[in-house]
Amino acid sequence: MKKISRHYQVLLLVLLLNVLTLPYALGQELTITGSVKSGDELLPGVSISIKGTTVGTITNMDGDFSIQAKADDILVFSFIGFKTVEEAVAGRKEININLEEEATELSEVIAIGYGSVQKKDLTSAISTVKGDELAKRNVANVSQALQGQLAGVQVSSNGGSPGSEASILIRGISTINNNNPLYVVDDVPMDDISWLNPKDIENVQVLKDASASAIFGSRASNGVIVIETKKAKDGRTNISIDATYSIQDAAKKPDMADAAEYAKIVNKAATNSGLDAPFADPEAFGKGTNWWDEVTQLAPIQNYSLSINKGTEDMKIASGFSYFNQDGLVKGGGYERITMKLNTEYKLAKWLTVGQNLSLSKDKTDNGPNLVWDVQRVEPNIPVYLPDYEQEGKNEYSIYHPTLYTDVPNPMGTLARSFSGTDYLRTIGNVFANFDIGHGITAESKFAFYLSEWENNDFGPTYFIESTDYTNENWVTRSHNNRTQYTWNNLVHYKTQLNAHRLKLTAGMTMESDENRYLYGEGYNAPNNHPDLRYIDSTEDTKRFASGSNNKSTRQSFLARANYSFGDKYLLTASFRADASSRFNKENRWGYFPSVSGAWNLSEEGFMSNVAWLSQAKLRAGWGQVGNDNINNDALLTTLGRTVYVFGTEREISLGQAPASVGNADLQWETVEDMNIGADLGFWNQRLTASVDYFERRSKDMLLATSIPYYLGSAWSTPYANIGTLTTKGFEVILTYRKEYASGFSMTHSLNVSKASSKITKLVEGEAIWSGNHQRLENLTRTVENGVAGEFYGMVTDGIFQNESEVINYTDEFGNVLQPHAQPGDMRFRDVNGDGKINADDRAVIGNPEADFTFGINMNFGYKNFDLSMLFTGSYGNDVLNAVKPYAGTGSERYNSFAGLLDKAWDGEGSSNSQPRLAAIDDNNNFIYSDYYIEDGSHLRLKSLQLGYNLPKDWLERVQISNARLFIGGENLFTLTSFDGLDVDLGGSALERGIDWGQYPLPRIFMVGANISF
Repeated sequence: MKKISRHYQVLLLVLLLNVLTLPYALGQELTITGSVKSGDELLPGVSISIKGTTVGTITNMDGDFSIQAKADDILVFSFIGFKTVEEAVAGRKEININLEEEATELSEVIAIGYGSVQKKDLTSAISTVKGDELAKRNVANVSQALQGQLAGVQVSSNGGSPGSEASILIRGISTINNNNPLYVVDDVPMDDISWLNPKDIENVQVLKDASASAIFGSRASNGVIVIETKKAKDGRTNISIDATYSIQDAAKKPDMADAAEYAKIVNKAATNSGLDAPFADPEAFGKGTNWWDEVTQLAPIQNYSLSINKGTEDMKIASGFSYFNQDGLVKGGGYERITMKLNTEYKLAKWLTVGQNLSLSKDKTDNGPNLVWDVQRVEPNIPVYLPDYEQEGKNEYSIYHPTLYTDVPNPMGTLARSFSGTDYLRTIGNVFANFDIGHGITAESKFAFYLSEWENNDFGPTYFIESTDYTNENWVTRSHNNRTQYTWNNLVHYKTQLNAHRLKLTAGMTMESDENRYLYGEGYNAPNNHPDLRYIDSTEDTKRFASGSNNKSTRQSFLARANYSFGDKYLLTASFRADASSRFNKENRWGYFPSVSGAWNLSEEGFMSNVAWLSQAKLRAGWGQVGNDNINNDALLTTLGRTVYVFGTEREISLGQAPASVGNADLQWETVEDMNIGADLGFWNQRLTASVDYFERRSKDMLLATSIPYYLGSAWSTPYANIGTLTTKGFEVILTYRKEYASGFSMTHSLNVSKASSKITKLVEGEAIWSGNHQRLENLTRTVENGVAGEFYGMVTDGIFQNESEVINYTDEFGNVLQPHAQPGDMRFRDVNGDGKINADDRAVIGNPEADFTFGINMNFGYKNFDLSMLFTGSYGNDVLNAVKPYAGTGSERYNSFAGLLDKAWDGEGSSNSQPRLAAIDDNNNFIYSDYYIEDGSHLRLKSLQLGYNLPKDWLERVQISNARLFIGGENLFTLTSFDGLDVDLGGSALERGIDWGQYPLPRIFMVGANISF
């Protein structure tokens, strides 16, 4: 018993010693070493920290680490693009970790042209949007779907005619020539993507600065939009069906005077001018004809698509079919498109993969007349049709009532005589072979083609409505254009990694050929207006004419790019491209376009490892040059053309040759030089992200068609010239917030804000460029050195003369009355130059079409099976010109007027200080081009809204459906703006931006649809 008791005593003593020394053992710091891998690859730059402290380190170039920690500490291993791991020390002195890749935003692969990188490795200004976001929009083409989605990308709707494309500006204008961006679809450059179904897109990247786009050289001066279409993935067969049905009405209707108010306005204008009132009883006209209601309609949109994809390790097949049909808001218009695609990829050997991508697109457009301009001017006090008894003996195009007081034809008569249709057949595709040579070397060869047949047919019937509105001979025209475009890319890639050093090299050559063959024919006096006779062969033999042309351009290019990374902390990208264009002489044929950009990932530095709330911090800077050869293929040549000349007193007509165009053999590349600095920030594990960029761009040797003196013999020729320099500066901000809750509620919100301001710094000989002529106004915009391209330039108003005393006292310094023909109620104009005269020399800048900033707000909510998305777009600070006002805002010449003009116009002292008196005789020229026509273009628009519901999985499994989503939504649901026109979102060319010419109304769309996959 004593022996046993002694053993217990020893055991108790040992336990007591362990208890007493345990705190000391646990509190003692250990030196822990180890390595971090991903699979078999060592990871340098991995952050290791002690949980709950600020102590940390990072792995070295060999993926090894060493850290001092306590036996009971927990080590946290984190690395961008990988799942975070927490590992208890548990007294160990060696810990080896294998990190698993995580599909995060920063690990997303971004296409950068002839290659790709992970988003965390970007060094340039590139914005991206996923195809799923574009697929929410029920629109005809990709350009419309991009609106509001990306910072620095300004998309203007240009109205809502069926199938119409929006205009896109990337970081403002880069030239006073064509500002359309280059599109690259599956590595194939092209200038037409209207054939592409938005639902077939995987993702879109926009290369905004020259350091990103210089790899595309001569065609990248306006930015590059890189589009990747959907491909099959490994796994089982996937079948998807999308169906949407929509109804359109006009987002805004013109508020025009009815017949009674119209007559009162005309009477008031006459009596104010000392004339008799032409209408004895305006109320007798009643409402009259609402021309807007006559020519417009509720219009459906049908959008259906089917895709079938199958992928295995060695074979991938993706096929699709889509149908889109949109009727016009204005009667007589419509757009229909059918597309089919087949993409295949075969792995023939471990080192060889071949494939092809093929798309067929057939669309038809009914080119109904744009009657928006006419219905806002035509008088409302006439009926649409002649009385029945007057219709007897007339053909179907002659039964419309003539207009009595204006030169505007009966809009419904114009609609009835509209027979214009365009057919477009496109075949787009490529074949490719990818070679895995080994040792990090791969090569690819891709031959791409774009083949199109475009045909337009027009017919004008014989009719007689009145002596100023008739056609004695019917006519037929047909235009035909065949286009063949070929591109051949041959590239070699090399990729290697040595410890923390990663290097990717790309080099290659491309060849492009683009040819158009155009044919035009017209004929007159077919036997009658029957549809079967609307062909040129039916017209008189002696009244047929034809013309045609061929033009072709080619390019050859060499390119190279290097991407270098050290420990994912220091990133460098450099590229060089040499382009030769057939559009220039041999001396100027080659253009050279370098670029370089770098980035510093601060968040990968060791001193940032314990800043847990900052998950990303990257600084970027880039510089580059890109080019522009966007001129006519024959711009170098002076050509002769057929002409008619009359000789002598006998007036003999002779055919001969005369200069038709004047060429310029000294043309050279337009070059755009670009600088960009930016920062990408992420907070709280990317819950909140921010990107900020500042850019400056300088375009020199801008190419533009210019006028020449008439005495040179080619009055209609506009030869190209390198005319000047343009600078554009601006900034972009992108904020995104993501949050998920345990309740099943989630949200993702993003805001993008952009500003781009242009300035002309040099023009040839300093001469101003005037542009924009209107039926009642001329020279709407002016472009001069140190000014904005296409700024509005006209007279400056200074209120309304309220009484005779104000007229008499408006004098120069010598007491001379400045506006001697003015009366109370007339517009007062400023003597801007102070010369004592009111004339064209007093014109000044009256508006700027460029916004202080544009923005897009994208809001997405999810709750269990429900999802809600909203897209807002807008601008602030831009001016727009209302070109309808010279008619509908004046009350003169008996054109119809905006409703309420009778009350808004000056009618006695103090009644108005902005709208002049109504007058049939205007000696003061109140409605000369002035700031009266300039309005604020600021606006906020709910561009898109969609509410969806995903059917429960257990329901779907019973019928073998993997996913089914039902949704309702709308487009262009409301717009907040002070602009009086139909649509404030106005595009236009660089020299004529922001002008409302009475464009096609923007549709408001209500839709219902379903997405089903098997």
